[in-house]
Amino acid sequence: MPDARSAPAPPRLAALRPKSVVSAIRLMYAGVLLALIGVLVNALSRGAITSALQHTNESRSAGDRLTAGELKHAADLTYDGFLTMSVVATVVWLVMAIANSRGLGWARIVATVLVVMNLLLTIGMATRGTTAATIAEVPTLLVGAAAAWLLWQPPSTTFFERCAALRAHGS
Repeated sequence: MPDARSAPAPPRLAALRPKSVVSAIRLMYAGVLLALIGVLVNALSRGAITSALQHTNESRSAGDRLTAGELKHAADLTYDGFLTMSVVATVVWLVMAIANSRGLGWARIVATVLVVMNLLLTIGMATRGTTAATIAEVPTLLVGAAAAWLLWQPPSTTFFERCAALRAHGS
């Protein structure tokens, strides 16, 4: 019976990672930084949100306009929502970077779905949001799309399959 101490050590994940996965992870960390910039932009956007809502409200017919209190409430909700979403985005970028670096197959699927959702968000911001928020979102979309593309390259797929096999065998 072979001695457990003489068995070769399982390969470290860092040694298994192809350049495509390493690059994708680096892009995800860049996504963390972009998301932090998004937090800052959103934190400073209260006035712009209020102005945009006031402008929209003024263009409505007199019977459909919000009261000052309703307008303030709508602005507060919008501001809080944008700020919360940008903080959550920062955390999600970080979790995706860590999970993908560990070769967890579900993480690259989730990362890809998030890129598609980000594309829809960017389209929505371009048609209904503020210009600053839309401009701030485009680099994030591009970084996410590049990271997702890298995660689905053949060497990346081999990495994720090998990691799954190692986990299945308890290594």
